[in-house]
Amino acid sequence: MDNIKKEIASEWNIWAKGYDKQYSHGLKSEEEKVQWKVFLSEVIGKESKKILDVGTGTGFLALLLAELGHNCTGLDISEGMMEVARKKAKEAKLNINFGMGDAENLPCKDNTYDIVVNRHLLWTIPHPEKALSEWIRVLKPGGKLVIIDGDWFYKNSSYEIQKFLGKILIALTEFRNPWNNDGDYSDSIKEKLPMIKDENARNVQELVRNTELSDVKVIPMEEVDRVEKAVMPLKNRLMNPYKRICIMGIKK
Repeated sequence: MDNIKKEIASEWNIWAKGYDKQYSHGLKSEEEKVQWKVFLSEVIGKESKKILDVGTGTGFLALLLAELGHNCTGLDISEGMMEVARKKAKEAKLNINFGMGDAENLPCKDNTYDIVVNRHLLWTIPHPEKALSEWIRVLKPGGKLVIIDGDWFYKNSSYEIQKFLGKILIALTEFRNPWNNDGDYSDSIKEKLPMIKDENARNVQELVRNTELSDVKVIPMEEVDRVEKAVMPLKNRLMNPYKRICIMGIKK
């Protein structure tokens, strides 16, 4: 693992224990869980499939997919995140194979999985084209790549105004400084992550279309966004103005 990935893994090891406590990261209501399952069933299907969850983190997708009856493997470069995922799977009595793995160099054979999924991952990868190539490599012919992404790195003045108001509310109600950089990458790490740049973030769909995948589709995740925001206090809704999308394609 190169130095930048070691730094990234180290940061996620620190953030792991609090990750699921954050809105839009961990589940906060039964309605959220139901809507996520509805969405995943629609894009993946109900027939049991062999699925790889790349950058699984605390196992968000892998756990839901296992509950839906799929055979899931989750890989991540952060041991801290994996510890949380394993604990959650054990408590839920779900048999999920969680292991260490680099999204750009998967420890998997060619043509292994029916589905490769990930959530909120592309932005934190130094070489997204290489990662996409790896995800496609391990898919079986006819298999599906499912990427859940969002517009959190678009330059959007409306979003900035909402987040500014949210930070004011946080400062007034929580008596802390919401303008500090706790829970964020250093500038040196950010410089090496191309997908956090506005132009690249907006072109993620084209990035996927430029691979060997066919039938690439982009699906808004409006209902998932709606139920997640419904449980948020106002200050957190203001801090989370973003919209998610799902990008899918089929391996030829």
